[in-house]
Amino acid sequence: MRRQEKWQAIISPIIEDTSFELVGVECVGGGKHTVVRVYIDKPGGITIDDIVHLSRQISVVLDVEEPIKGPYTLEVSSPGLERPLFLPAHFMQQIGQKVFVKTSLLIGNRQNFRGILLNANENEIQLEVEKETFSFSYEDIDKARVIPDIKIGAGSK
Repeated sequence: MRRQEKWQAIISPIIEDTSFELVGVECVGGGKHTVVRVYIDKPGGITIDDIVHLSRQISVVLDVEEPIKGPYTLEVSSPGLERPLFLPAHFMQQIGQKVFVKTSLLIGNRQNFRGILLNANENEIQLEVEKETFSFSYEDIDKARVIPDIKIGAGSK
């Protein structure tokens, strides 16, 4: 079981008893220090009070479960504009959008891909990068996120 899946299995029951959605859990670092990022959301968005409340609940459980030995930092936040993509359903919701994908394997001498998400199903995604189509199985995706379409200077005067 990957580290993120282990953390998700511990944190998921805490979130299930609330009106929040557990978007995903991301673990970075290791060795002397690990950062655990928990992304939550709910219709209408989340507030600072929501984050504080859930951070406390999650911390209590992690102190008991001790999923890793050694120090770690817990970060609880909304997914934000650069929404991370963890599950097939997350990818399916973003078809047609620009996304960033980092693979665990070298594919054509690269691991980082930015392009338009053409398709997603339960097994894989298809990404158009510079007029070339790449297919990635979810097992080969190390990290993925939405690239927001922000137009600077657009809007009213």
